[in-house]
Amino acid sequence: MTTRLIRFLLLSQFIFCVFTAATSLAQGDAQKKILARGYSDTHAENLKNLNSTSMDATAFVSSDEGTIYFSSIRKDGRDVLYRAKRKSLTEWGDPEVFVELPGKEQIGDISIAADGKTCVFYCSNRSDGYFKTADIYEGEIDGGELKNIHNLGKGINCEWWDGQPSISKDGQLLFFASDRKKGHGGMDIYMCTRNGSGTWSNPIDLAFNGSGNEMSPFISSDNQTLYFASNDMPGGMGGFDIYVTHRNGENEWSEPKNLGPAVNTKADEIFFMIPPTEDAVYLTSNREGGVGSFDLYRIVPNVVPPKPKFIAFRGRVLDAETGQAVRTEPDLTIEVSPSGERITNTGSARNYSAMAPIGKMIRVNAGADGYVNGSIEIPVPPEFDSAGFSQDIKLVPAKVKISGHVINAFTSGGIASTVVLHEDGAGPQTFSSQAPGGDYSFDAKVFSKYHVTVDLKDFEPYESPIEIPLKRQALISITKEIRLTPAGIPPVMVNFDYDKSDLVNPEAAKMVRFIEQVKINPNVRLEISGHTDEHGSEEYNLKLSTKRANTVVDYLLTQGVAQDQVAIVTGKGKAAPLVPETDESSRRKNRRVEVHIMGKQ
Repeated sequence: MTTRLIRFLLLSQFIFCVFTAATSLAQGDAQKKILARGYSDTHAENLKNLNSTSMDATAFVSSDEGTIYFSSIRKDGRDVLYRAKRKSLTEWGDPEVFVELPGKEQIGDISIAADGKTCVFYCSNRSDGYFKTADIYEGEIDGGELKNIHNLGKGINCEWWDGQPSISKDGQLLFFASDRKKGHGGMDIYMCTRNGSGTWSNPIDLAFNGSGNEMSPFISSDNQTLYFASNDMPGGMGGFDIYVTHRNGENEWSEPKNLGPAVNTKADEIFFMIPPTEDAVYLTSNREGGVGSFDLYRIVPNVVPPKPKFIAFRGRVLDAETGQAVRTEPDLTIEVSPSGERITNTGSARNYSAMAPIGKMIRVNAGADGYVNGSIEIPVPPEFDSAGFSQDIKLVPAKVKISGHVINAFTSGGIASTVVLHEDGAGPQTFSSQAPGGDYSFDAKVFSKYHVTVDLKDFEPYESPIEIPLKRQALISITKEIRLTPAGIPPVMVNFDYDKSDLVNPEAAKMVRFIEQVKINPNVRLEISGHTDEHGSEEYNLKLSTKRANTVVDYLLTQGVAQDQVAIVTGKGKAAPLVPETDESSRRKNRRVEVHIMGKQ
């Protein structure tokens, strides 16, 4: 590095060094992967979208690796701190100004402790500085802004140039560069420790400093490994190089070692930084091919891409009859066959997606309500293909069998009749039941809606919907017993006075003929439901309607109706009015008990 450049560094103070916390293990791994490689094993990437035609320095990647900080000298000669957000592993977004001080004040060399707030940096031309030279300051980062800026005082600063601070992860060590008198050479690196009171000790001129210039320290997260730049140490490759030394005592350091061709060139390399976990290191250099006089670089290993072990696999769960997606949400698993090792489905249930191991056999198992469970086995291609491969699985809809008997509701005997099954949107099916037991049966489809009708002379017309349950089996069997009520025995209805459950004689007389028919047909079963008008709460009316229904039951039993003929007794409150209520007459019609023969619709 030339004397002119050293003088420029001292005058311009453009260096921006951010250090954040990362585990010592992570930094150690990165060092082994990058620093142990030769020149042919690494390559340097110029961070072109961050660099300008001026001077840019000291890339720092935040602990979450989502932000990079750096410094740039603008055309007016003033230091400005920038930052940019990560767009991908190798790409950063457009830079934005992070800190710019007013007037002629300068700022740079920021270093941040692990808490993300405590930071140290250099400033010059401030009213609280010493002799208007560069001094080291302290501050806090709060809400993305630098606040509470204050000079660290004469214990650390002097009338000479002081800058490039690096604070340790735990905030207990402070390293910086200074050209003060009585040093080892031009610029030396100094260290301070934080006292119990929170103040800093007097600076110690580190023992490894040589007769040249040592600058831009970076303390690793282990508090023992220190990286720095020097232009006059053994093993140099030209200009300033990056060196590493390890602390063995209070001011005892191993012999500095040049990081070699993986990092250094015949040009100048300064401001080295290891990010928390990224397999890369960052530095500043004026090597050939840059954008400006000094640029930010990222050094990464030359990686031979490993042979892919997985290939993208995708497919759909389809209805085997329609060829469309299954109608109900399926359950799906993907596994390696025959080991049964599960593979994560990263798609949706109807459109699955996974990474399948190359050359293996995989099994897809799927099931959905209304379908027969299914599975397929697919051989994974033996070679990688960026397009991947696909295979749909088709589930067969379950079959439906509807069957039962046509029965006389009074005698419980079978009746020969014609049963008609109606499917929404399709023509009716008919089944002529001639067997003595009145047997009938139909084949149906799982996702259709049906109702069944019977129209037989001397019996009340019959119509009823049929619910088809969605089960995961090949055949869904539904039993539907059709009970026909002989014609001429209509239901009976009795009414009640307001808020009463007593059965008065005129109303009881309505049931005489009905009771006679029930008694001579012992197989008949009765359904009795109580009702109220709309006055009163739901809870009260439910109780009142139930009392009314039980009053009618008690009366039927006293008239000789058998107990086992009373099948269903319910109180429905005001939920099922017979007519709209406009006056007392209409309200009385709704205050009722209905008695039906079961099987009559």
